[in-house]
Amino acid sequence: MQSSAGGAPPTSQIDTVTAEGLFPYRTVGDRLADETIAAIFGAGEDGLQDVRSLLLHCVKNDHPLRETQHGVDALPPNIFEKVQAYFEESDRSLTEFDQRKIRVGERVFQEHGPEVVMLLATYSLPASYTARRGVQVLAQTGRLEWQPVRRLIETTQMVIDVMAPGGLTIGKSALYHGKGIRTAQKVRLMHAAIRRLLLERYGEKWVQDYGVPINQMDLCGTLMTFSAVILDGLSMLRVELTSEEQDAYLYAWRAVGSIMGIDPVLIPHTVEGAHELTSVIREAEIGRCPQGVELTSALVGAYQGLIEPKWLRGLPVALMRRFLGAYADVLEIPRAGFTSILVTILIFVSGALDTVLRRSRLLRRLHRKFAMLMVRVFLRIERGGNRPTFEIPDTLADGWRLGRS
Repeated sequence: MQSSAGGAPPTSQIDTVTAEGLFPYRTVGDRLADETIAAIFGAGEDGLQDVRSLLLHCVKNDHPLRETQHGVDALPPNIFEKVQAYFEESDRSLTEFDQRKIRVGERVFQEHGPEVVMLLATYSLPASYTARRGVQVLAQTGRLEWQPVRRLIETTQMVIDVMAPGGLTIGKSALYHGKGIRTAQKVRLMHAAIRRLLLERYGEKWVQDYGVPINQMDLCGTLMTFSAVILDGLSMLRVELTSEEQDAYLYAWRAVGSIMGIDPVLIPHTVEGAHELTSVIREAEIGRCPQGVELTSALVGAYQGLIEPKWLRGLPVALMRRFLGAYADVLEIPRAGFTSILVTILIFVSGALDTVLRRSRLLRRLHRKFAMLMVRVFLRIERGGNRPTFEIPDTLADGWRLGRS
């Protein structure tokens, strides 16, 4: 079941999605990226340090090959050669995407991007903390309990890279693809580095308890948090997308999943299939664990320290509870008081008006206000170290009325 996927969205998948059918994929990593990291590990005198150096290099720089080519924070030649070979093999499996569908998906993001960013912050990320096995990797990498906002910003940056116009355009080589493709290829390599580091530290005990780190099932679940979960959240926000728009948004993420090495049989073809897969993974993986609770608590605390005006600080918690429903209790998300009542009233009023008028913008206005606040907060935050700054392309900044970066 090892996968070397990395091309166009898949044309086949599992006929019937069940937890039993998915569980074997908890022991599967990613052949191409794992073999690259194994080669780096075995090439030098201190293979573990070489893998750490590559991971840090990827975190600091926009693209490993570009930064090395320009002589900035250069990789040693033996590591560079293997990284270059990885990108070349990844490129060979790329085939042209359906650009018409991609453009429709990009337009959805252009129009509703601030809401998507807000959903990432209050739905997708906390939803990932409910996966009692998958969350163990998040708890180990980068001491995320101390840096919850950095994790969110880096995830949001990846989503923007992928969904911005031209992000999934295939160029003449790895250096010239759209930024979304370049980012997905880099993150795939980083996943393999983290996988190796965790296995070197914890060995077979980790696999027995949680499965292979960042395994195929967890990767697929994460892909659903960027696609099916976002579509679900937009629906809850009364954002009305046509069937074509929903399908196109999913198609873009199917393409990303294939670039990132997810086995083609796991990636759903339809929006209905994506929601079904999300439901199956949730039922199989959701459970309370101390790491998920701690990460969520840190995230809530970070939001409350960042958001102005103060009377809006309870809104993230109210929205988390609205989106997650009963799953919020797994994370011990606190009650939100006044803002919870405000959100409940607005949703009730919005639903009542929808019944009469078929459409209401009241709730969307509140959420757009908060969503834009979240985007502006991200733009003000310093990520720390030598990490690239948070960046929104001008084509999106103009549409979102942010001003050009």
